[in-house]
Amino acid sequence: MSDKALIYGTIAIDTLITPSGRANSVLGGSGIYAALAARLITEDMALVGVVGSDFNTTYSLAMEARGVSMEHVAQEEGQTFAWTGRYEQDMNNRTTVSTVEGVQEKWVMNLSPELRQCRLAVATNVTPPLQCRMLEQCTGAVFRMADFMKSWIIREREYTHTLLGMVDLALMNDEEAREYAGTDDSLAAGYKLLEAGPRYVIVKHGSAGSTLFHRSADGSIKLFRCPAWPLVNAVDPTGAGDSYMGALAGYLTHCLNNGNPSWDDMKRGVAMATVVAACVCEKFGTVSLFALQRRELARRLEAFREMTTWD
Repeated sequence: MSDKALIYGTIAIDTLITPSGRANSVLGGSGIYAALAARLITEDMALVGVVGSDFNTTYSLAMEARGVSMEHVAQEEGQTFAWTGRYEQDMNNRTTVSTVEGVQEKWVMNLSPELRQCRLAVATNVTPPLQCRMLEQCTGAVFRMADFMKSWIIREREYTHTLLGMVDLALMNDEEAREYAGTDDSLAAGYKLLEAGPRYVIVKHGSAGSTLFHRSADGSIKLFRCPAWPLVNAVDPTGAGDSYMGALAGYLTHCLNNGNPSWDDMKRGVAMATVVAACVCEKFGTVSLFALQRRELARRLEAFREMTTWD
C-alpha cells in the first residue's frame, strides 16, 4: 500500500507565447501540472487549491477523466489565477507578461482532518507564505517538498529561509539556487541550500538535466547527476518543473519508507521526473500530460535507462 501525497499549487488559466506559436486561455498552474504528473504514477494523491467563479467546468471534467479529483479544490467568487508568459528563442529564458492573482490572493486554506494526515506534503510553486501555511497544517506528513521561484526568493527572503527549514526536499533551478546562495556556482549553491535545512536538494539545470544532493544523518553528502531527456523539438516548457516535482512525488508514494526513502529510490524518482518533464515540453500547456499513457512512459523510461547507464 502506498502513502498518500497532498499536492497544493495554483490552478490557473494561462496564455503561452513561444517561438513555436501561442495558446490562449488554457488550463495551467503549478498544482495542475504536478497533479497530472503524479497521477501517471500513483492513485494515492489529492489536489488542493482554489479557483474562481469563471473556472470552466470542462476543465474540471477533463481532470476528473484523467483521474485527478477536484473534490478538495475550493471555488470562490471572483477570477481564477491567470498568467501570461513569453519565451525567447532560448526557452530557458522567459518573461512574465502579466499575472492576475484573483481569488488565490485572499483565499485562506483550511485543510480537512483527512488531508492533514497525508504522509507526503507537496507545496508547488506559490508564494512562500502560502506554502508555509499549507505545510504547517500537514501534521501527519513524514516527508515535505517545496518548489521555489526567484522573484519570491528576492521579495520574501525571510519566508524563503523559513520554508527551507520546514522541508525535507527543496527544488530550485540554477538561477534560483544561485540567487539564494549568493554565488555563481550551482554546485556551491546546492551545498548552501543543504545548510539551510533540507535533507535533499534538487537543482534543475534546464536542458542540462538536474543534480540531486543529499545530506546523510552522519553529515556526509551524496550527489547524483541526472542528464536531461534529449528533446529534438521543444514547443513549450511551461509546467516542466512542476511536472518534474509531481512525478517525483508520485513515485515517492510507493517507497516513502516512513519519510526515509532509499538513495536508489530517490535516484529512480529523479529519472522518472526527468522523463515526464521533458514530455511536457513537446506540446503546448498540459496537452502532453493529458495524452501521455503509462505504457508510453514505461517505454521512455527504459530508453532513458539505456541512454544513461553502462556496465
